[in-house]
Amino acid sequence: MKSPELVPSQEAEKPCVLVVEDEFLVRYGISDELREAGFKVVEANNADEAWKYLTAGGRADLIFSDVQMPGTLSGIDLAHRARKEFPAIPFILTSGNADPKTIGAIAPFINKPYRTGEVISLINETLKASR
Repeated sequence: MKSPELVPSQEAEKPCVLVVEDEFLVRYGISDELREAGFKVVEANNADEAWKYLTAGGRADLIFSDVQMPGTLSGIDLAHRARKEFPAIPFILTSGNADPKTIGAIAPFINKPYRTGEVISLINETLKASR
């Protein structure tokens, strides 16, 4: 049975996750799973693109970002800027080759490769803690 389509007011009520990931297949995979889990998802190819989205007034209830990406900003740079300019938006960082101890001091961190269920749980916990 096909679920009914959401009306705009229902879509607006969904938590919006800004997924920042330069690897297309990784970004597509996690974004699709987050949508399936009931989140609204906005995708950015890198931290520069995400920063432009945020400073243009784009909505994000949480930012889920890779650490290392091409461009002028890393995920860590984005986290610092977002914390300064948009302190109400919680941040989660992910990487396959960063030191979790160092990154974990900046924001919640999840190692790649990650399990989708772990990401969804961490997002829900982080959103709940930020309220």
